[in-house]
Amino acid sequence: MRVSTSQIFDSGTQGILRTQADLLNSQNHISASKRVLVPSDDPVAAARALVVTQADAVNTQYVANQGAAKDQLSLLESKLGDAVDTTQNILDKVVAAGNGSYTDADRQSIATELRQRLAELISTANSQDGTGNYLFAGYKTNVQPFTTTTDPTDASIPASATAQSTTNSYVTYQGDQGQRELQVDASRTMATSANGNDVFMHVTDSSGNSTGGSVFDSLKNMIDTLEKPLAGNTTFQADYSKGLSQLQSFLGSVSQVRSSVGARLSELDSLGSAASGLSVQYQQTLSNLQDLDYVSAMTKFSQQQVQLQAAQQSFVKISGLSLFNYL
Repeated sequence: MRVSTSQIFDSGTQGILRTQADLLNSQNHISASKRVLVPSDDPVAAARALVVTQADAVNTQYVANQGAAKDQLSLLESKLGDAVDTTQNILDKVVAAGNGSYTDADRQSIATELRQRLAELISTANSQDGTGNYLFAGYKTNVQPFTTTTDPTDASIPASATAQSTTNSYVTYQGDQGQRELQVDASRTMATSANGNDVFMHVTDSSGNSTGGSVFDSLKNMIDTLEKPLAGNTTFQADYSKGLSQLQSFLGSVSQVRSSVGARLSELDSLGSAASGLSVQYQQTLSNLQDLDYVSAMTKFSQQQVQLQAAQQSFVKISGLSLFNYL
């Protein structure tokens, strides 16, 4: 077979270029510390890496949602704790007011303080988060959930105006009954709020039965009862006992809601631990699929360098052959 000079040059040039390309490719893998840079490096590994990367991204979003849910629930638990503390303080005063040795003036003094506690409880029920959203308004986060027709601290309001109300006439609820939720896991959607209608407006007893009114009306009725002179007030004991029972029921009810929020916070901790472990597993899988074996890569790189040098030197020698060297 006759080999022309142009064939020798073309073949030598192509061989050197291929070896240089292989060397550059190896250098790119070493620089990136990756075995798979493009799908053609390992189609199967590249396909699996894509699936794992997407799963890891979803898991990362769940972790972010868990953090957001934890922030919202922590604030909610704090405000429910304030409601529990305020109600406990109210009950202490109400129980003291039942002392038979107290005078009308003593009960009036307690009623005045209870007006302040009522305003405090309403303020807690109208709490907002850092972005101005109302915590207990359901889905209507931009609407103040609880409004009153009168100022609970105004002692000039006659007791007859709202005496022993059995409806939610003193405080009205402007929100809805929705609960905001977040997807915190592939199989778990968690409520991150508690609507004020369930928490404050429909007080239930230990059996889960409605007491027939809101905690605000129960407290306002108790204030009205304590402000009335005892002389000639034949319904005092019945009104007092009813109000005390309703306030005790609310304390138990709001404490249950708070416990539920605490349980969700605990669950988020468990989900967070599981998500962290899953993230580590995903990263390990990606490492096994994509990361470079430096020993093999450096060995291959050195071999390619030798091949390039041999190709270059052999090309120089072959291209330098000529019959004129023997004349």
